[in-house]
Amino acid sequence: MKVEGRFENPEVGFRGVGLLVPGGTAHFELLEPLGENSYLHRFLKERGPGLHHVTFEVADIDRATDAIREYGIEPMGGVQRSHGWAETYIHPSDSGGVLFQFYVEEEHHHHPPGEEDVSHSHEYEPPK
Repeated sequence: MKVEGRFENPEVGFRGVGLLVPGGTAHFELLEPLGENSYLHRFLKERGPGLHHVTFEVADIDRATDAIREYGIEPMGGVQRSHGWAETYIHPSDSGGVLFQFYVEEEHHHHPPGEEDVSHSHEYEPPK
């Protein structure tokens, strides 16, 4: 895999690296907690290392949310909007044990040159 960029989200308490899978558009993110108060630290302490969630980019978050409901699943937390992103989730109890995330970038973000901190893990800074 090729490193796409590194990111950090102090608000939520994690940092990571984005990896591009050769020959396609799939990406992997490897995350680490920034401290003991991070949800990720609690997740790792309770469950150990492994898959946390699978993310799908969608064209319209409201239509995706409606489709999830039409399938008979209530999206966890409804649609959440912040930092120019809109996202919703399917709880692991509704999906065989895996958290699914659906997101759309509603506003394009520009960061100052050399700044690596980003609002969401979906934003990648070019590798240096």
